[in-house]
Amino acid sequence: MFFIISKKLRRQLLFVILLVILAVELPIITAGFLTQPQSGDVIIILGAKLIGSEPSTMLRLRLEEGLRLYRLGYAPAFIVSGAQGKDEEISEARAMKQYLINQGVEEERILIEDQSFNTYQNLVNSQKIMNQQGMKKSIIVSNSSHIRRALLIAHNLQMNATASAAPMADNAYLTTKQYLREGAAMAYILFLPK
Repeated sequence: MFFIISKKLRRQLLFVILLVILAVELPIITAGFLTQPQSGDVIIILGAKLIGSEPSTMLRLRLEEGLRLYRLGYAPAFIVSGAQGKDEEISEARAMKQYLINQGVEEERILIEDQSFNTYQNLVNSQKIMNQQGMKKSIIVSNSSHIRRALLIAHNLQMNATASAAPMADNAYLTTKQYLREGAAMAYILFLPK
């Protein structure tokens, strides 16, 4: 069956779609720019894709933001969080640990969480490590497109967490893709029945 949609109805549908996109995407973009970290016990760096055993651009940006916070004295330790993907030679956590060590961080200041395949698991497993170590307050580090969702999950887990946004890659296609991905993930969290 073929339906003919009037011009007026198409405009109304387009308006509703744009409104939904703005309602979901605008808070994501805003959170990436406005979120400010507070001092804590640990910096949690969320994993992202590796290229073989090396951090991708997005992950390297997260690591550099974590190092910046560490060097400024925001927290004395790290939890690096991420499992090994099918196309990765080692776990994201192990690659992150090596990167931090190469940048002069003492090995004993880096805790590994290498069982997580998504943001929820990253934070649940990192929270377990925090509890084992007697850590109370964390700073979550991810790219700016990911900060809102990470903080929402942390809030739902009743974590005492602030966040710091790493920049996005200097690549319009990748940045657009990441924001659209986060928009879909946030819509899933916000609009699906619990």
